[in-house]
Amino acid sequence: MNSKYNYCREFLTQRNCLACPICLQELSLNDHSLKCVNAHTFNVSKKGTSSLLATGYLKMSKMYNYELFFNRRKFINCLFYQPLYQYIANYLNKNFGHLEKVNILDLGCGEGTHSKYILDLLSFEYIYYGVDYSKVAIEMASDYNYSNRFYFVGDVNRLPIKPNSIDIVLDILSPFNEKEVKRVLKNNGLFIKVVPNIYYLRELRESINMPLYSNADAVEHNLITKFNIIDKYSLKYNLPITKEEYVFLFNMTPIKNKINYHGISNITIDLIIYFMEGNNVI
Repeated sequence: MNSKYNYCREFLTQRNCLACPICLQELSLNDHSLKCVNAHTFNVSKKGTSSLLATGYLKMSKMYNYELFFNRRKFINCLFYQPLYQYIANYLNKNFGHLEKVNILDLGCGEGTHSKYILDLLSFEYIYYGVDYSKVAIEMASDYNYSNRFYFVGDVNRLPIKPNSIDIVLDILSPFNEKEVKRVLKNNGLFIKVVPNIYYLRELRESINMPLYSNADAVEHNLITKFNIIDKYSLKYNLPITKEEYVFLFNMTPIKNKINYHGISNITIDLIIYFMEGNNVI
């Protein structure tokens, strides 16, 4: 069985879309590091990941720590998001299944479990790049390393990706930079953005006296002004949740003041999926 590191090396020895975050020149594997023609060098870790930041300084978040991502993975593995994965995968299989190989960039991939479920449902060959600013998250995501999957620390405001090289940019509940998304997408590329709708995790928010989401309209207006929305799908359902699952959910949220279990028995998943072209601005 290949190790995380060996899978990483196998990925990086193939032609890929990685670019130096400093000068945006092509990156290639050089011994145990990635290097560009200007000699900017980025180490590849034993876990098969790399930190591709323009600056060597990585600000560590006390809130987005191992505990948060551990619980995030636990909650996601309880399959509360399975309809989301199935809808996205069906859409991609229908629209990209005819292509020989597809480049996928996952913005804010976290510890990798959301996209792992989607990737497992795809019927076509793909090359996947998972980027997150958290080193802790990327080290966990390396559990999913494979010869066609690579996870790295990076900044969504300066993506270490070649221009016009990505077929699909995926963003599930994470920040993005409009200019960078458009820069890396191919002319016929697709940008998939998943955002929370008003009742997302309603029961959790009400239990801790947090208001419901109220910026869905503002988010859509922002997307409309920057991208051509070619499809939109609203996904809303309510599922039973056990005490153990609730604890996973609560501990995966960036809440500063932890409180006791509130006896929630159901949880609402309320999301909007936007499918957008990156090359047309309205």
